[in-house]
Amino acid sequence: MLFGSGKGSIGLDISSDAVKVVRLKKVGNNVVLTGIGLEKIAPEPLDEDAVGAKHELTVKAIKTMLYNNGIDTKKVRTSVSGNSVVVRYVKLPHMSATELRDVIRFEAEEHIPFDIEHVIIDFQIIKEMIEKDERMILVLLVAAKEELIYDHMEILQRSGLETLHINVDTFAVEDALVSDGKEEEVVALVDIGARMTNINVVENKCSCFNRDILVGGNDFTETIKRELGVNFLEAEQIKEAEGVIIHSEDLSSGTYSERMSHISYAIESVGARLLDELERSFAYYYTQLPVYRKNIDKVFLSGGTARLKNLDEFLAAGLGIPVVIADPFVNIKMSPKVNVNTIKKYGSAFTVAIGLALRGLK
Repeated sequence: MLFGSGKGSIGLDISSDAVKVVRLKKVGNNVVLTGIGLEKIAPEPLDEDAVGAKHELTVKAIKTMLYNNGIDTKKVRTSVSGNSVVVRYVKLPHMSATELRDVIRFEAEEHIPFDIEHVIIDFQIIKEMIEKDERMILVLLVAAKEELIYDHMEILQRSGLETLHINVDTFAVEDALVSDGKEEEVVALVDIGARMTNINVVENKCSCFNRDILVGGNDFTETIKRELGVNFLEAEQIKEAEGVIIHSEDLSSGTYSERMSHISYAIESVGARLLDELERSFAYYYTQLPVYRKNIDKVFLSGGTARLKNLDEFLAAGLGIPVVIADPFVNIKMSPKVNVNTIKKYGSAFTVAIGLALRGLK
């Protein structure tokens, strides 16, 4: 799902807490990573109303990241997410893509909770179906507030960059993780951001359910902060270095210190909220139209918080579904110049950036 067009192999992920970039190159049949970087925007979450300050710090972070990692490109592919983006699945009478483009804004008005005059809309026909002897189409509809897109473009322009393509985070994750999956497999892509988590259920390599939930990486940090009586930055460092969910039988064995027990308790309490929201979302997915009633075979966790030790096992036990930490680099070769320590440290945090760059190689 696109907002714009163009060629390129630089993926730039601008999230609420950090900026990430990857540079990919096609060499024969191989995709090669030739550049990578990550820069925090600020040490602590910024007030959402402080738009000007956020823009300044984001521009500075992008420039610093590109310079420090020797990436001198001017053309990038990027994406948006959050409350100003909505994804809907709409059934309509059968028509061609050309016919649909002529009426899409009228049809979207019933499904988009924003002023239709101030949104940018894109769509994709997912499939055709027969319902009560009538030919129908299922349409994936995406809308983003103009203000969000313009703000995003302003940040890029002030960073000295040109926008070739603006995607949506959830579909960039899909591009990174399911292109080589089994056709019949149903996977749930769970991307844990700083402020919220996106769920995208993909069936036959096609998105069929999408939801944002208000649990994110910052919630884990805030809970550690309260539990240990430290500031946010210290809690973030503790989460990255010592974050773990310790199995109850191990906790009772006395093997772990009181401090580690508190850290585990804090992380598990937020993990339980995430699990509850995933269970609710999957239950709702299963109640949808018969075409959607396929069991989810696997969950892929992405985003920086996916690296929390044992979070995948905790969620798998609760859901009764295999949960795998996403590896967006699994089919990508590494240039000798690439800092592999960045990949080892942050791994799945680059899933959106990888998906964006892969799109540029198609």
